[in-house]
Parts: sequence; structure tokens; C-alpha cells
Amino acid sequence: MFKNRSFVAGLGVGIIAGAILLQLMQIGDESQQKLSNGFNDGEPKLYTQAELDEKLAEERDKASRNAAETAKPAAEKPEESPAVKASEPPVESSKSDDKKEGSADKPTEAAVKRQVRITGGMNLTDTAELLSEQKLISDKDAFIKAMKNKPVRAGYFIFEGNPTVADIIRILTSQPLTKSEFEQQMKG
Repeated sequence: MFKNRSFVAGLGVGIIAGAILLQLMQIGDESQQKLSNGFNDGEPKLYTQAELDEKLAEERDKASRNAAETAKPAAEKPEESPAVKASEPPVESSKSDDKKEGSADKPTEAAVKRQVRITGGMNLTDTAELLSEQKLISDKDAFIKAMKNKPVRAGYFIFEGNPTVADIIRILTSQPLTKSEFEQQMKG
């Protein structure tokens, strides 16, 4: 019936394959945008270790001031002696916490959890800069050379203690944590 039947069949198959590829590319682009937007919505603030230490010190100061304020009115009124006893243990526990921190700085450093969020679109240089800011790596160029042929995954990552470069690479190339998993691990 048609003179160039194989040409028309090839053209039809080409059009169909092109349409399928176009749809797949659009789906991939939409997924990437959703992934990028998911990290920006309602995201908790990430602190560096120094900022976290400052916040903890401020909270401890507030707690000790509050404990001292509750102890003063109770000491003025003798009939409220149970309130004085109730307010004394927090003051003692905060003192013992200070003693523990002073004598045991090294064990708490080993258990430090550093949180890193790599967003979609970050390249290897941006990732190295972020890890350097978190004091996870000291030499950015060496890290970039070690990660040269490995993909950087976007997502949430938690590093405990002082991991080696090999550990950092292993964590960054593994499956990232979901937002809920990340929040659970940071709480617990």
C-alpha cells in the first residue's frame, strides 16, 4: 500500500520514543524541584558546634538564675520550706553538671553529633566548604580529589565524633536520612 512503509514505521517509532523520553525528563525535573523545595520548607536551623555551645551556656545561665530566684522568695517565707527543698536539687545538679563538663570534656567531644544538609544543586566544592565549616575535614582539596568520581547525594547527614575522610565519603555516598529520621536521631 505504502511505497516507503519501513520509513513511515521508523518515523512513528521515533516520534513515540521521543515523546516518552520527553515525559521522563519532565518527571525527573519535577522530582528534583520537589526534593529541593522539601529541604526549604519548615527546616530547623542548623547550628555549628560553637553556636550550639553558646546556646547551651546561655540556657544553663538562665536555669541557674531561675533556680536562684525561686530560692530567694522561699527563703523569706519560713512556712514554704518544702519549696526551698524542691528548688535546691536543680541548683546542685547544675553545679554537678558544670563539674562533669570541666572534668570530662573529651568524652563529650567523642559523642558530638554534627549535622549536615546538602541541598540539591550543590557541587563538590560547595560540599567541601560546608564540611570544612563544620570542622569535619581540614583539607578541602584532598577531599575533592578523594571524591572526584563519586556522586554527592543531596539530603540530611549526621556525623558522630571525629570521622575519617573515608567515613565521611562513605556516609555522603550512602542513602541520606529523611527529614523525620534526621529529627529523631538529633533528639535521641
